[in-house]
Amino acid sequence: MIKADIAVLADGSASGLQGEDSGLNAESLQMLADQFTAMMRKRSAYEQSLLVLNGATGPQVLQVQRFGDLVQTTIDAPGGSVGYEALLGKKQGLHPRGSMAESGRLRAKGANQNSGGQYDLYFSAPVVTRGGSIVGAVAISVDFATLVADLGQSQNNMVFYVADREGRILYRSRAGSVTPQVDGREIALNHFQLSDRWNDWLQTDDLHVQYEMPESALVVDLHRVVLAEGGEAGLLADIIVVGGIASFADVEMKASRFRAQLAVAVLGIGALMILSLVVATGNVVRPIERLTKIANRIASGDCDVVAPVHQKDEIGILARAMMRMADELRRTGKNEEQAAMGRMASMIAHDLRNALSSVKMNLHILHAHHRETNDDYSEGCEIAMNQVKYMEHILNDMLAFARPSNLELDGVDLRETLDTAAVVLLPEVTRKSIDLRNRSDQKLPTVMGDRNKLRQLFENILDNAIQAAPKGGCVVIQARALLHESQPAVEINITDDGPGIASDIADKLFEPFVTTRARGTGLGLAIAHRIVRQHQGWIQLVNGPSGGAIATVILPLSPDRHDSQSTV
Repeated sequence: MIKADIAVLADGSASGLQGEDSGLNAESLQMLADQFTAMMRKRSAYEQSLLVLNGATGPQVLQVQRFGDLVQTTIDAPGGSVGYEALLGKKQGLHPRGSMAESGRLRAKGANQNSGGQYDLYFSAPVVTRGGSIVGAVAISVDFATLVADLGQSQNNMVFYVADREGRILYRSRAGSVTPQVDGREIALNHFQLSDRWNDWLQTDDLHVQYEMPESALVVDLHRVVLAEGGEAGLLADIIVVGGIASFADVEMKASRFRAQLAVAVLGIGALMILSLVVATGNVVRPIERLTKIANRIASGDCDVVAPVHQKDEIGILARAMMRMADELRRTGKNEEQAAMGRMASMIAHDLRNALSSVKMNLHILHAHHRETNDDYSEGCEIAMNQVKYMEHILNDMLAFARPSNLELDGVDLRETLDTAAVVLLPEVTRKSIDLRNRSDQKLPTVMGDRNKLRQLFENILDNAIQAAPKGGCVVIQARALLHESQPAVEINITDDGPGIASDIADKLFEPFVTTRARGTGLGLAIAHRIVRQHQGWIQLVNGPSGGAIATVILPLSPDRHDSQSTV
């Protein structure tokens, strides 16, 4: 810790230099002073820190000292004879207590004055420029007693020692306190029973030794701490030994207590893991079991099953994938079913239309005959002819749905097309006394589309509105130009004042054979939906805010020709 602090301070001092021999400017020196002061306040064992730099006009000295709880910082102006060499010349390591500076001047290095038998740790480091020149030094003096005070808060029979390399006890903890040994007569070797092998152990590379003293039932644990390497050949490193002695019974009791705590912790962790595994297994297995049952139902042909998809984990992703698969299977099955029904309807409609042609021709003959004779059968023939027309209308719807054709695109005037569709339905409008109003803009843009299919589209939607409107009711047509999805388009709204859309069929309006009318195939809106999709448009049928229903159709002015050839 101390050496790391010195290295940081030395590097910070070097980085603030203006040049190789120009020293620090006032701002940099103040920043270093703040850094030194903060370090001293943080490290309660630090007694004094000192920085000496060579400057252009003489040494610069920064000194921070501790006085109890107070920290005083002094910055000396350049001048005087104090040099950094004295800081680097003093041997690093453990010394009898002495001040590094006295009245702003360094004490003579190497002084070995004993101040009451207390000790300081002394360390220094050079300040090196980027060019490799040594231009100063940083030194720190640490109160050894304060540094080791937290070592030995004794418990039971445990005692902690700090000794020098000669085996003399420097500090010993007893009853929770640290007692300095000042007479030097109490030898740690007597406590550690290492008289025969102390020097041998110090010469080895093993920094740690532990052994038992059976006759006294004690356990000894020692660590060698290297403070600084010896400067002279043959001398040992400047070291201290930190060790402790404890009762073997006390150690064994603590070991037993630790083993018991470890066993309880292992059992607790094991129980927690088992509980977590059970919960996790339940959270994973149960949804998988539900999805397995759902998959089996889908495999058996039940595509209307619903899986919970509210989860956001992998199970939720799998459930959503299964629902997409079920939807696709439903659509595929519905398309196949509709295709089969379309083929059957096409064949039936073709045969029935041929038969109806013969019936219709004979009814025309009979009607002409009975009208000339003015008998009672003329009215019956007229009723039969109307029924034949109704059946022809149903057959035409079935054929149009079963055999959709490609579009024949041309420029279409939608206002004219809407007027034509209204004229076709005029008999029904007159019969029910419907007020049919066209409030469209006088001039609408031309739409590229299939003229006949668009007329059929609006005939089907208008017929649906007229049938829904009550007798004497009102049907309103409104069309306008707009931008739909950033593309020019025309919007057509057809509103009626009927009873509105029943909730049970609201989501099935455009499916084939869905109707609430007593007469009809339920194909009108399905065909309208197909025509709109062929023109790449958009259709919606909803309840109006004040009653009735509103059918909305949006047609682009120019659908893509390639896509418009597909049948939807």
